[in-house]
Amino acid sequence: MRIVFVILVLLNLLALASIRGWLGSSTPEGEPERLSNQLNPERIVLRPGGTAPQRDAEAPAPTPPAEQAAEQAAAAPETGNGREAPPPPAPAAAAPVLPQACTVIDGLAESEADALMQNAITGKPGLRAERKTSSTPTAWWVRIPPGGGREAAERRVAELRAQGVSELFIVNDPGPNQHAISLGLFKTEAKAQQHLASLQAKQVRGAGIASRTTTVHRIEVRGPASPLKTLTSSPAVRRSGATISECTP
Repeated sequence: MRIVFVILVLLNLLALASIRGWLGSSTPEGEPERLSNQLNPERIVLRPGGTAPQRDAEAPAPTPPAEQAAEQAAAAPETGNGREAPPPPAPAAAAPVLPQACTVIDGLAESEADALMQNAITGKPGLRAERKTSSTPTAWWVRIPPGGGREAAERRVAELRAQGVSELFIVNDPGPNQHAISLGLFKTEAKAQQHLASLQAKQVRGAGIASRTTTVHRIEVRGPASPLKTLTSSPAVRRSGATISECTP
């Protein structure tokens, strides 16, 4: 028992010597001893708030992964379901430009122009029509203007017959030429002038020439050349007897 007691005492002494550092190594007992064991403790600088010193003032701070993900999501186009949007479709090829043309349909009566506008032109894709009218002389009339009513016209007819004029009559139709004395109707102005000269040679006074006009309708149609060609060869245009010519598109 004494030997066991002695061994326990020796073990306790060894443990005490190890704790105290008597055997060559020691364990710090507190903050003062820890500070004494540090190298160059005077270079330690404590910052307010416990912030760590900045390693490099010029180096940019690393972007947190969450912010990088947000930036990538904002830069990439997305569709409504969160997937990346497909690239925009390539622009469609421009439609070919059809050659344009212009056709004049001239010499139409009013009814013929109405029929062409309603049945052959209106509603046709690409065709644009413009309707015009003009007065064209169709005859030249040699006559003595009215004056004094029916009785005055009959007296004048008697004088003309006495002067050798046989081809004449009194106009009875209501209007501005009622009771005029007609002396001849001619297709050309030259023929009318020739007849008037022969009457003047017979001492006929007061006679003159008036042109008789008719309203002629003209339609200018512009658009693609192919539909225009179909229009001008249609039965409606051929039956009208109109004159077909080209114009500036």
